[in-house]
Parts: sequence; C-alpha cells; structure tokens
Amino acid sequence: MPFYKNMFHPGEVILIYFHDEPSFFARVEDVSPDVKKGWWQMNFLVLSVPLQTATWILDDNQMHGANFTMNQNPVRIERVETPEEAEPAQPNEEKSAIKDKPKSQNGGRVVSMFDDVD
Repeated sequence: MPFYKNMFHPGEVILIYFHDEPSFFARVEDVSPDVKKGWWQMNFLVLSVPLQTATWILDDNQMHGANFTMNQNPVRIERVETPEEAEPAQPNEEKSAIKDKPKSQNGGRVVSMFDDVD
C-alpha cells in the first residue's frame, strides 16, 4: 500500500499548474475511488473569490503529480509544503526577558504581542 501513501489526501493544499505556470491553490475536500479501476474522483475547493468547488477524475499517476492534459492544455498538480517558520529577529533586551521566563511543560513560551500597560 505504499503507492497510495503519496497520493493527495483530504485537507491538503495543492497548487494547480496550467501550461507549466502556477494557476490557483485549492484544498482537497474528498478523494474517492471512481467506478473505473485505477481512477479516482478528487473533489477540491478552489481558494479564490468567489469560492468554487470542482471534481476531477484522475488516474493513479495523476494523483501522484504526473503531468496530464485537459482539452489539450497541460496540467499538473503539486502538493503545497508549508515553509518552515523563521524565528523573528528581536532586540537584545527582549531576548533576555524571554530567556528569563519559565518554559511550559511542552517546551514552548508564551510571549505577549502587546506592551505592558500600567
């Protein structure tokens, strides 16, 4: 079953390319087997204004990001990976104040976004 592990899954954000150019983002809402063996129905929410839904019928390879065509237009679907969050730069005095605060049980710290109000 490792082949299906890398397929698109509900909840994932995908990027749709038309003619090798990024076209729109979407969130996968549902993936279900089609009546035809080796094919899938992928329902997704297009993240645009206004919101739209669409269902595409894709084969196994297309569900893994392989190129395909729709009406002779090249299409590709890619999974969007969340970028790692860079730690924001802080002035030296704020860094020392944060270091002095106790850590929570899971290792995180609570840092106020607001100035202390007297």
